[in-house]
Amino acid sequence: MRGAFGFQVINGARLNYENTKNSRFENRLKTVFDPVFGKVPLSKEVEPEFNSYYIEDGDYWKIDNITLGYTFGKIGKYIQSLRLYGSVLNAFTFTHYKGIDPEVSTDGLTPGYDTRDRYPQVRSFTFGVNVSF
Repeated sequence: MRGAFGFQVINGARLNYENTKNSRFENRLKTVFDPVFGKVPLSKEVEPEFNSYYIEDGDYWKIDNITLGYTFGKIGKYIQSLRLYGSVLNAFTFTHYKGIDPEVSTDGLTPGYDTRDRYPQVRSFTFGVNVSF
């Protein structure tokens, strides 16, 4: 498990896809019509720009890896042991962040900026059997 707390992230995807001046209506997030700070939706006159509306709390807690298994003792005449197991990688992320993943780069030229070009992290499952003869 790991996490980070007490930092903020610029949600670049929302900045781009909640753009009210975007002429492509089908390429907008549904949240473009949400009230800003609980008051009114963004005006169509507002240019897409960095502003405090797109800065979000980036706190998160992740459970990266869970593995469960069971080992059976001697089975029959030929099998000394048998182990069955299952594992999941990138199991859970607990956050209130509206973007894909609040874990963003903190170095380089864009620290704390979640770009619009990110893909979700893969959640993978592994199942296996170990047999000792």
